[in-house]
Amino acid sequence: MQKKILFIGHDANVAGAQYVLLDLLKSLKNQGLETYLLLAKGGTLLAEFNKVANVILWEYNEESSRRNPYSRIIYDKVFKLNKIRKLNFYQEKLKELADLKFDLIFSNTIANGGLLRNLEFLKCPFVVYVHELENSIQKYTLPEDLAYQVQNCTHFLAASKEIKSNLFKNHQIVEDRITVVNPFISVNGILNKLHYANRTGIRKRLNIPSNALVIGGCGNFEWRKGVDTFLSVANAVFNEKKDVHFLWIGIQKNSVEHQNILYDLEKMGIENHVHVIAPTRDNIDYMACFDIFFLSSREDPHPLVMIEASLNKIPVVCFDKAGGAPEYVDKDERVIIPYGSIVSAKSKLIALIENKLLREEIGQKMYQKALNYDASVITPQILQILEEINEHESIS
Repeated sequence: MQKKILFIGHDANVAGAQYVLLDLLKSLKNQGLETYLLLAKGGTLLAEFNKVANVILWEYNEESSRRNPYSRIIYDKVFKLNKIRKLNFYQEKLKELADLKFDLIFSNTIANGGLLRNLEFLKCPFVVYVHELENSIQKYTLPEDLAYQVQNCTHFLAASKEIKSNLFKNHQIVEDRITVVNPFISVNGILNKLHYANRTGIRKRLNIPSNALVIGGCGNFEWRKGVDTFLSVANAVFNEKKDVHFLWIGIQKNSVEHQNILYDLEKMGIENHVHVIAPTRDNIDYMACFDIFFLSSREDPHPLVMIEASLNKIPVVCFDKAGGAPEYVDKDERVIIPYGSIVSAKSKLIALIENKLLREEIGQKMYQKALNYDASVITPQILQILEEINEHESIS
C-alpha cells in the first residue's frame, strides 16, 4: 500500500477490538509495510503494539498535577504550570501528526469520535471499523462525537451483519457506506497454544476431575456479558447434572464483583462446580479445557473468544438477538437459545452434555468456520477497501 495511513485505537487494553487491531498491524508489518498508530490511552498490550507500529500516545500524564495538601500556593503554581505543559504537549502531538502527512485515517472503534474531531485539521478522509452494537455505542460515545462520524466518515466497516443493520436502522447510515468485515485472529497462533495447553495441570489446579465435562464462558464483569445469566444457567444445569463443571474467565480476583459471585455460588450450593478466574494472557490454556462454550452475552457484536473456542472443536451456544453469534453459528437451532431463556439454555446444554457425537459434529463444523477468520484471509479484504477509498478520494 503506497498511501500513508494513521491507525487509531482507543487504548491498549486486553479486549477483542484491540487484538483485531494488533493482528492487523502485525499482518501489515509482515508484508513489509510501515504503520503508525495513535492510541488514546495505553494499556497491557502497549509493548506488543510498539513491536509492530510507530506508536504515538495521545494520553497526557497528569501525575504532577496532584494536589499538595500542605500548600495551597504550591498547588496553584503547579496546577497552572501543568496546564501550560498540557497545552504544549498536545500542540507538539498535533504538529508531529501534521508533519507525517497522512493520506487516510483508520479508526478501530466508533468510540474514537472525540479524537477524530481533534484531527480534523489534518483534512484526511477517515474510515471507522465499528465493533459496537447500540448499547455500547450509546455508552461509549458522546452525541456530538457520534454525529461527527455519521456525517463525515468516508466509509464504515462493520464487524458483523448485525452491526451493519444497527448502523442503518438506528443511525440512518446508507448501506452503500457500510461493508461487513469480520473480525479476525491468528489461527495458527491459537492452534499452537491449544496444542501445547496443559489441560491436565489446569484441571488439577481448579480441582476439576479429568473426566468431568466443562462448560466455559469468558469476559469482564459488565451487564452485556451476562455473567449473572451464566451463573443462573449453571445452577439450573447442575440440578440435573451433578458431574458438570463451569469455568468463567475474566473476573478480577478479590473485586467486589468477584466477592458477589462467590456469595451467590455458595447460596446456590455450586461453589465447588463453578470456577471463576481473573483475566489472563493465558486464557487459551484455560479455554482448552472447555467441552462447550456458552456465550451468555446479552449484546456482543462478534466476540473473538467465540472464534478461539471454535478452534478447540467444541460447540458454541448463544442467545438469539444478542449480536453476531447467531450469524456465526449459521442460525443452527441446536445451539441458539431464545433470548434470556434460562429454561431453554439448560435444555440445549444438557442435550449437548448427553450426546458426545453431537458435540463432535457441531464442534467440527465450528472449527471449519473458524479457519475462515484468519488474519491472512481478512486483512487483504481491508486493504482492498482502503485502496478503493484512496483511489476514489484521489479522483475526486
